[in-house]
Formats: sequence, C-alpha cells, structure tokens
Amino acid sequence: MRKIPALAAATLVTGCLGSVHSSSPSLNDEVRDGNFAFTVTAVNIGVPKTGYQTAQGVFVVFQIMVKNLGDAPRTVYCQNQRLKDQAGRTYDDAVSIVGREGEANIGPGKEVHITCAFDVPKGTLPAAIVVHESPYSKGVKVQVLEESR
Repeated sequence: MRKIPALAAATLVTGCLGSVHSSSPSLNDEVRDGNFAFTVTAVNIGVPKTGYQTAQGVFVVFQIMVKNLGDAPRTVYCQNQRLKDQAGRTYDDAVSIVGREGEANIGPGKEVHITCAFDVPKGTLPAAIVVHESPYSKGVKVQVLEESR
C-alpha cells in the first residue's frame, strides 16, 4: 500500500488506484450488498458547489455504478450510503447531484450511474464509502484513500 499525498487528495481520485488496496475493495472493484452490485468509479474531493447546491463546507462527490441483480425493479438512494473519513467520523447525509430526489430506479439486470455528494468540513479526507442496498442492509466498505496512521 502507498500513501497518497495531500495535494493529490485535493483533486480527482480515479480508477488508477483500483489495485492499490489488496486487503479490501477499492475504486473500480465490484462489491455486492443485497440485490445490488456497486462499483465506485471515482471520488472528487473539496468541491465547493455542484449544480444547484452549495456546500456548507465542501462536497466529497462519488461516482457509482449500481446494477440490479434481482428479478424485480429496485430503487437506489444516495442517502443510504455512508462516508467514513480518515479521522473516523461517519457522514450519512449524501445528496444526489443529478436529481433532487436522491434516488434512481433500476430495472432487473440493468445498471445506472449515480453521483452522490457528502457535505463535509473543509480539510476532510475520505477513507472509505460504505455502500448499502437499503438503510438496513449490512453494507460493504470500499476504500478510497489509505487511512493515515
């Protein structure tokens, strides 16, 4: 594992880091929770404004592909996702960048791209996102930056 310099954290973290963390899933690794398969494809750190929304701090924005593995239509919600930062704090107030509803309907066997943003204090560095099919599912942790020690 390698450390990512703070300067790199202020910009876009892309799939090139997908193989950095062998002990847990990371960017571009497919993970499953319930009837959904999630692939976190990118994270953008320190975004002051997205579309019609201005952050109170800054946004940490996640690009996520979600596939419905079930045999019935399902809905994925940004607000079911959880951000864990490098200081150990959890943020669960994600909003959708694309639509005000914060949700996307997915037919059986289909996949959608969602963009979820967490409003966090300036200087916050994400460690992981925990993706969830529902608010009550176990969730799967996807590492985005190596936690500082």
